[in-house]
Amino acid sequence: MYAFQRAMRALRGNAVASLATITTMTLSLTILATFSLVSLNLNAVLADLQTELEVTAFLAPDADGLALTRTARGWSEVARAEFTSADAALEALVTDLPSLRTASTLVANPLPDTVTLQLFDPAQTAQVRDRLLARPGVEDVEDASDAVTTFLAFNDALRVAGTLLIVVLLGAALFAIQNSIASSIAARRKEIEVMRLVGATRGFIRAPFLIEGFVLGLASAAVTLLIVVPGYQYVVARLAPTLPFVPFVRDGALLAQVALLLTALALLIGLVGSTIAVSNHLREGA
Repeated sequence: MYAFQRAMRALRGNAVASLATITTMTLSLTILATFSLVSLNLNAVLADLQTELEVTAFLAPDADGLALTRTARGWSEVARAEFTSADAALEALVTDLPSLRTASTLVANPLPDTVTLQLFDPAQTAQVRDRLLARPGVEDVEDASDAVTTFLAFNDALRVAGTLLIVVLLGAALFAIQNSIASSIAARRKEIEVMRLVGATRGFIRAPFLIEGFVLGLASAAVTLLIVVPGYQYVVARLAPTLPFVPFVRDGALLAQVALLLTALALLIGLVGSTIAVSNHLREGA
């Protein structure tokens, strides 16, 4: 109780530094949370792309499409393989476009037999495409490999940039905590020296500053969540009608997990920063 009271008194007495620390940490945590939410939504888009991506092989008239379908089903990259005959494809086209029914009876069916594959991993599109082209009877292959490659490259670049950004932001937050605690230590230097002379343990001296760092981290996390959670919900509500094809993450449990991880990270930064600052002071005064 004494340590908590001393920590609260230090925060009030050093209000400017405390406010600056909370502001710095809140900014860092907000950017970090924003990046995390963007990353979650990109992963959702990639997962949706994974379920919808199809590779279609167009077959020569004498090709054995059923045999190719059976072979493709045995490939480790393939989640599903379906054969569509030229007649079935034409019937489906006429069903979608009834105006073509009369024309379809006047000319030979121009559509080829096809084998459509759905993959487990979009990154394997080019590999499967090359394997199909190497099969006898396959005249052409249609896929979205260029779009997938571009998306995966963007996702990888974002992941690398995000990692660097996280390191910088966490370093800034940690530095802010250390400076705030160091300022509190400097303000109480004489008091600490008296406590040492009367035999106070390091743990007793350290406790108020650790609690101060913990409170700063907790306050920063609370302010960040008050900004990020309503802000994310507002952005999703505005963008969802405009981008109905984007599977925005709205799972409450997943968002709560992000909030808990963010809070835990803020508390950890507060404790680590205060521990470093206090340890440096004790070592200097030893």
